[in-house]
Amino acid sequence: MFIISSFLLNSCDSAKKAFQRGSYDAAFAMATKKLQKKPYDEEHAKIFVLSYQKANQKDIDRIEYLKKSKEMQVWSEILKLYKKLAKRQELAETVLPLRAGGKTVNFEHINYDENIIEAKNSAAYYHYNEGVRLMSGDKKDARKAYDHFVTVRSYTNNYDDLEQRIREAEAKGTIKIMLLSTNNSFIILPERFMRDLTNISTQEIDDKWRKYYNTAVKTNFDYNAIIVVNSIDISPNNVEEDKRIVRKEVRDGWEYELDTRGNVRKDSLGNDIKKPKYKVISCTITTKEQSKTAEISVSVDIQDNRTGKIVASTPIKANSTFNYTYSQADGDLQALDSELRNTVGKLSKPFPNDDEMLEDLKYDLRKEIIDALINSKKFVL
Repeated sequence: MFIISSFLLNSCDSAKKAFQRGSYDAAFAMATKKLQKKPYDEEHAKIFVLSYQKANQKDIDRIEYLKKSKEMQVWSEILKLYKKLAKRQELAETVLPLRAGGKTVNFEHINYDENIIEAKNSAAYYHYNEGVRLMSGDKKDARKAYDHFVTVRSYTNNYDDLEQRIREAEAKGTIKIMLLSTNNSFIILPERFMRDLTNISTQEIDDKWRKYYNTAVKTNFDYNAIIVVNSIDISPNNVEEDKRIVRKEVRDGWEYELDTRGNVRKDSLGNDIKKPKYKVISCTITTKEQSKTAEISVSVDIQDNRTGKIVASTPIKANSTFNYTYSQADGDLQALDSELRNTVGKLSKPFPNDDEMLEDLKYDLRKEIIDALINSKKFVL
């Protein structure tokens, strides 16, 4: 019982504190929730009435102030306020009528439909005309126009050409970027390799206002994203040989343990004491390690086609490595650890050619290119 009473007291205190802070909507919501469960709670009924009146008056005063400004852009806010008044009234009517201070309390129902419709139409009129005005500007203005037209659609369907205007704003506001590649290194590269640098899924980098292309289309591109191969370093085929003797002590049966006089030692039961006997085995192993490396250095350059200037450049490096080890052994293979033993008896492998080395690094390179394109979007305006 004590716990329940404390909870109710705290709830009332919370609503009262919210009211005292001027948070009338919060106080109203808390009081309403309490009255839905306990309709005859007079303390919460008082807070309910006062917070409802205060919140309503605050919104009505704001509406009157905005209307006096005579500015069309205020209608979106006016619409929100009328919707807020209607929603608050709807919530209040879930507990009305109620008793407070010994009296029955009920509020006159106000139909806000006409006010909401007027505000919607006026707000739509403003956003539509603002969108039309902005369409005479640049791409940034077209994107703003798009937002205005979409806002109109959320208010009304009274504009027959609205969907067309939305499409036009989207088309004009979209930045088109062409993916290109060029080879500035001193190495002749296969055409397929250069083509594959831009053969990426544009869906991974497209967003609402930026569209990337890697195939030619009839359009004017706002930017070029140029993947520049700056240098390639491919090492020669390399074989390193290492010859060494590996020794290992292994168990080789057992022998009797002798005392200082050369006699066999006995345990407490009179039995002869035995101990493990060890011997050293060895193996001469000749290890050959084949290796070859390839490293490519590229940059992702963003070129603004309006000025011809490079507005961003991201350096990237990628590499691939070929390593293979084989060996020959002479001696006891048990002297070798498992890793060395696995190399014995293998034959040398053909070295990959330069094109194959480049092919191996292409996956990592493409991933880095995608990351660079995504990170450079802030320069594509």
